[in-house]
Amino acid sequence: MGLFTWYKAYSVNNEELDDHHKILCDILNKLYDNCLLTDQPNCLAPIVDELVSYSNYHFSSEEQHMRNIGYKDIDKQIIDHNDFKQRILQLQQVVNKNDIELTKELVVFLGDWFLHHVIEEDKKFAL
Repeated sequence: MGLFTWYKAYSVNNEELDDHHKILCDILNKLYDNCLLTDQPNCLAPIVDELVSYSNYHFSSEEQHMRNIGYKDIDKQIIDHNDFKQRILQLQQVVNKNDIELTKELVVFLGDWFLHHVIEEDKKFAL
């Protein structure tokens, strides 16, 4: 059972970005589910690597979309995206140290941050 579910209400009215958000939700859910199933966070490292890679791809695409539409608050979005990337890097370090409790806390934080970011910030540039 995942941490959260994607709802149509989260849409930013851009199919490509919505699909990106859905994939990120899936990756975060996979991380969460695997945290619950194991006492060995080492198995989480490939999923965290996937999150790093896909979030970088998504943020780059989303920021380009915002440039294309002339979104005025792009600088705040970039700062928020960089914060998320820093937290993922923190998660990578924690996973490598085998601290399962801190790993769980970070995964929940990232999921919560992501959902609130999509609902509160990304919805602002939805057309």
